[in-house]
Amino acid sequence: MAFDMYAGERHEAIYDQDEYIFAFVSEVPGVFPQLEALRSKFYSEFSITPEVAGLLVHELLALHDRFGALGGKGQGALVLRLAQFFSAAVRNNIGVRCAGD
Repeated sequence: MAFDMYAGERHEAIYDQDEYIFAFVSEVPGVFPQLEALRSKFYSEFSITPEVAGLLVHELLALHDRFGALGGKGQGALVLRLAQFFSAAVRNNIGVRCAGD
């Protein structure tokens, strides 16, 4: 299963094995509000504006800065992959369409 995200022709997904990043988010309530909102809508269909996508880039990088040592190389690769996707949406001023399985 996956949480699929589409921005124009680009596609990215958060897979079951990636969901552990939300455990880090829940450890510090209120610090990562956009990631918390993403988690709360995880199995829904919704859209993300380019502005929110930009906030997600910053939160993902801050999450990695705070918990990177605990998440290891896998978390670094996941954060980079997701940050690149959301950054492309911001740069191209494209909304992100989300759909959970």
